[in-house]
Amino acid sequence: MARSFPDRKRRRGQRDLSLPYQEWRFDVGQPEHGQRLDGFLNGRLDWRSRTGIQQIIEDGSVEVLANRDPQQAAIGRMRTGLKLRCGQEVVVRLAAPCSEETTVMEDGVDPTDLTVLFEDDQIIAVSKAPGLNVHPSHGHLLDSVIQRIHIRHTALFGKTRDMPTLCHRLDRETTGLILAAKDQLSRTRMGRQFEARSVKKAYLAVVVGEIPEDQGVINLPLGKDFDSAVRLRIGVQAPGEGWPSETHWKVRQRWDQRTLVELYPQTGRQHQLRVHMAAIGFPILGDKLYLGGDEVFLRNIREELTTADEALLGLDHHALHSWKLAFEHPFSGAAFELEAPLWPSIAALVPA
Repeated sequence: MARSFPDRKRRRGQRDLSLPYQEWRFDVGQPEHGQRLDGFLNGRLDWRSRTGIQQIIEDGSVEVLANRDPQQAAIGRMRTGLKLRCGQEVVVRLAAPCSEETTVMEDGVDPTDLTVLFEDDQIIAVSKAPGLNVHPSHGHLLDSVIQRIHIRHTALFGKTRDMPTLCHRLDRETTGLILAAKDQLSRTRMGRQFEARSVKKAYLAVVVGEIPEDQGVINLPLGKDFDSAVRLRIGVQAPGEGWPSETHWKVRQRWDQRTLVELYPQTGRQHQLRVHMAAIGFPILGDKLYLGGDEVFLRNIREELTTADEALLGLDHHALHSWKLAFEHPFSGAAFELEAPLWPSIAALVPA
């Protein structure tokens, strides 16, 4: 029997990302602390009226990021009256002024290049390539997983009332399974499962070194590493501080100072698997930040990696792969499991 879900008010729909977008980013300073979101943007998007700004907020074109907020306060639903905090960042993404028939992708990428693992009327699961953002971001506006999904969706079904919406995220260099909902009711139901941590996630990773034990649990709190030169770096915190974080792991194969390991995160912290594996002495191969360190990461940003850096990393993206997701189907309520084969560049590292 299908499980019954109490339904909330219909979610705001995902904007259509099959077209190129322009992006503006604004830091919230001390003078703007406590200011309303619409008022904050009113003085910055001066070509739009206050009503127009309120409309783009309601349309989902505005995002607020914690960024340098010392409290890393939770950010509620995007609304015109959202009160901003010093250190946050406000991101506005609007359709670029071009023809709807023109779709521009970065580096000549074919926008139909998308590996679909599963699809029905409610959900679509795809296998993400390394080096591809899940959403448009600064510096990568014209190609992302959700844009490719929208281009495919529009080509197959036309402009529908609802556009697919991602249910979770992966880091830019992480490969593998990512799930999107094709209507807002399904997205709401999947969102509840992710929030309740009832979605079971499994990853595969190749780490540096041969782990002697067969399995174990890493239970180390995580938080911002304020001593790092890299703003997004996460570090292990002192007991009782930071965000409680737990990862279960199991060795699948060992060879030549490498280990293929299954990772089962019990919490969903930023960079959790990468930081936890590095913390126990087995960083993930190819990880420029937690294997290479700040200097290697910054050289990579500047496209100045040395031969020694490349030899240390062993792979041009980190060898972390989203392998499995287990959840309840948003329509039927039936137990559901999806799996993505190990990405070829990672599979090539593992002896047969």
